[in-house]
Amino acid sequence: MNHKLIVILFFCFGIFFTCKAQVVSSEAETTPKDLVGEISRSELVSNSVFNLWFSDSFENYQLDSQTIEMLKRIPTKNLSFKIIMGTWCSDSQRDVPRFARILDELHISESAIDYYALDANKLSPEKIEETYHVSHVPTFIIYKNGEELNRIVEMSIRTLEEDLLIILTTNDYQHIYAD
Repeated sequence: MNHKLIVILFFCFGIFFTCKAQVVSSEAETTPKDLVGEISRSELVSNSVFNLWFSDSFENYQLDSQTIEMLKRIPTKNLSFKIIMGTWCSDSQRDVPRFARILDELHISESAIDYYALDANKLSPEKIEETYHVSHVPTFIIYKNGEELNRIVEMSIRTLEEDLLIILTTNDYQHIYAD
């Protein structure tokens, strides 16, 4: 009987300390160095902290060349993009540079891309999260002639390139949180 009680106590203590450690080491904690509000790609590249993850993810991303070739056949003149992210968010740190690389490959002008950063509570002083109905980051909103075509929310369904191709060529794309 005492043996079972000891095992149960160890189990309970293990769960308690594991859960407590997760709360203390929360990844989604905004620090004073995190960006919030309208930002630019150059702010991500020129800042030594953000450039560490931006450059690594940008340069090491292996583009899906076959899908990129199909994307290059689509006229991009009337396309624009809003990239809403968190500099504290690991998904943003991974996918924002990758998406930027894709847009570079498609020769999308920086003037056609708006970047916004939210704090760890996914809020901003300008209420960007409300204006663009953002619940998860990163969110990539794709526009054609100023009208929203669709968005990639938090992560791609297939790859960023394939999801973008589907958005630009069909009406069949649904992000992971779509109803």
